[in-house]
Amino acid sequence: MGSSCTRVASIFVSDGKQARRTNSSSPLGELFDHGCDALASTFETMDFGSTAMCGGDSFWFWVILSIPFYGATWEHYFTNALILPIVNGPTEWWAQPFQQSIPFLSWIPYVNELPTYKAAVYLLTPIAILPTVACNISNVHKIVKARKGNMLLALAMLYPFVVLMGGVLIWR
Repeated sequence: MGSSCTRVASIFVSDGKQARRTNSSSPLGELFDHGCDALASTFETMDFGSTAMCGGDSFWFWVILSIPFYGATWEHYFTNALILPIVNGPTEWWAQPFQQSIPFLSWIPYVNELPTYKAAVYLLTPIAILPTVACNISNVHKIVKARKGNMLLALAMLYPFVVLMGGVLIWR
């Protein structure tokens, strides 16, 4: 197909793939899966809108997500195949090389050959995460110093989070 759409068999959807592999797929299972995806997508957009303090405008994130989701489900009903454009949620777009996914940023060194998801992690860490953590530490340090407190005790409050992160890293 030379169009901007990529024909993707349902086999690429991981839970559906597992159901077919174990010969346990059914129309009811597919309906349940799509229903769970629809609910999860709705809650995710509400969560994002709340986190980004969008108020009632969170509705538009839901619209942006729901139109392609409903359209793909409708199309799948008639075609019995999942036909998606190159940029969409459930395909391997995040796994292809960064320079192929986002060519106008291909000038960034060291990340061109990485999968897009790894490049996103590597770029977001110095651009967003480290400055945020530095501001957190600086702001807490100012308050602790003003209260004539102990910064080590303040840092000790992060111990449960460090244990959680360590456990998650071991588990993964």
